[in-house]
Amino acid sequence: MPITGLPNAGKSTLMNSLCGTRLSIISEKPQTTRNNILGILNSPDFQAVFVDTPGFLKARNMFERSMEGAIKRAAAEEGDLCILIAEPGLPPADKVPLFDPLKRVSCPLLLAINKLDKENTEERAKAAVEFYSALLPVKQVFLISALTGGGLKELRAGIKAALPEHPPYYPQDQLTDRWEKFYVAEIIREQVFKLYTQEIPYSTAIEIEVFYEAEGRPDHIQAAVHVARAGQKPIIIGKGGAMIKRLREAAVKAIVAFLRRPVELHLTVKVTPGWQDNPAFLKEIGFYDKK
Repeated sequence: MPITGLPNAGKSTLMNSLCGTRLSIISEKPQTTRNNILGILNSPDFQAVFVDTPGFLKARNMFERSMEGAIKRAAAEEGDLCILIAEPGLPPADKVPLFDPLKRVSCPLLLAINKLDKENTEERAKAAVEFYSALLPVKQVFLISALTGGGLKELRAGIKAALPEHPPYYPQDQLTDRWEKFYVAEIIREQVFKLYTQEIPYSTAIEIEVFYEAEGRPDHIQAAVHVARAGQKPIIIGKGGAMIKRLREAAVKAIVAFLRRPVELHLTVKVTPGWQDNPAFLKEIGFYDKK
């Protein structure tokens, strides 16, 4: 079931909280998620499969068109449920057309109004419920805080009640369909979002060039940090290499916590001009979709 919504609504935080593990990277900056990421919630009596999607956007280049396509495919595919996560209050008027694909979903649509841990949200939450319920075929509404866990028990119960009976799609011990290599790239990119400002995180792509596991030794990982313009390379590296050192150290700490084994990470910075509109490069890093 896809988890959809505007950028920074809390889609990744919600999926991580529902699944009980960190599968999608999180940042205070909008438009952090770039891929559809699958997360599996396994309980003794049911299994739910979520798809964390990029935030709704109006594409400006081939890279963003790939992200836009991922959103539309997730909404169009015949899932058992679809979850729309939204912040309290009304969306900006120019963003309202981005919800149009959800008007055509054939499965039940659950609305989760998020961030109720914030102050003075009661009236704004009510306004959001009324707005989205009038705009879309909402079946059920939940008031939640994906960050603190408030309302998630009720949301899980609602999901379970709405799911049809079906044998599990995945083994009970499986959490996602992505390989470790993908998550290592995502973890490095998450640290880029945390350490750098302005356009740098959005102009950066991570490519795992080498991922080698050897028994009794740390995993050997070679990753390239691609930037779109030559002037961005010294920003990534920093004076005397200070910034890329911070990036490597932060990424190693997060990767070790995720993989639960030691790693040796090497980073290089490469200038790949206009990579956002380079189909060969986008295909190489797993984004480009001719559809």
